[in-house]
Amino acid sequence: MDVNQDTLSWENLGAQRPAQAFRRCMWELLVSPRSFFGKMATSGGLHEPLTFFAVVLMAGLLVAFPAALSYFGLSAPDPESVQITVYNAQTLPPKVAGLLVVLLPLVLLLGGAAMVALGTLYHLAGKPFGARSWEGSVSVWLYSAGAALAPLALALAATFVVSLAGYLICLPWPGAREGAAAVARGTWQVLSGAGLLAAIVLMIVDTVTGSTRAFHLDRRAGIAAGVCGLVVVVAAIGGTIWSVRSWGLRGGLVAAAVWVALMAALALAGTWGPRRIREGQ
Repeated sequence: MDVNQDTLSWENLGAQRPAQAFRRCMWELLVSPRSFFGKMATSGGLHEPLTFFAVVLMAGLLVAFPAALSYFGLSAPDPESVQITVYNAQTLPPKVAGLLVVLLPLVLLLGGAAMVALGTLYHLAGKPFGARSWEGSVSVWLYSAGAALAPLALALAATFVVSLAGYLICLPWPGAREGAAAVARGTWQVLSGAGLLAAIVLMIVDTVTGSTRAFHLDRRAGIAAGVCGLVVVVAAIGGTIWSVRSWGLRGGLVAAAVWVALMAALALAGTWGPRRIREGQ
């Protein structure tokens, strides 16, 4: 069956297999976001972008658990030779990753809801500059977040392969454990750092390009919409983290709700930039 070149593969699943459509869209997001967002639908619901983000998030979580478990098996200290707090800290990553996998449907539901809420803030901040459609803005946000998660998921996958290989090598040669653990640790540090940097760059490029192409904005208006949207989202997330750390969970969540509402109100009022930028003057 022929694929419509004017429609995203992920939004035209009747023309090809889902796995093929996902690979095509992810590759296009990574190397040609202008083409991707020029074809993205800005109406018709959020099913496709939400599903796309959920697939990437699920892949990251499913690989995070074996990566953490294999790394723990390779580098875990003898519980009788270290303090219990040190040993418990070593067991925390596989425990958390395992819990997230067990609660995967709930995690995907809550993660999707949180991303829609953040996408709404992104839309409100971009609205004064020409972001006309809530569905379009949230779709840009979800697809961009999915692309940003990809390098982090790849870093986890590479760490899993290296850790598992080191663990298997150490079974017949226990003396190689220290060196294998150092290699796995170095792999994770280097690749996670590179993945985080790539995620930040992808998020900035894709959100700015998405706002520009999806709403047919000029260059200045598209950059203003994307950058202001990111600033509002980062401010909301940072304010939430700071509030919880300062006042505990209950008081922090209340303060965070007030902070997020303030950000939304300011964005909705159009205080994030002069109106002449939106009009292209």
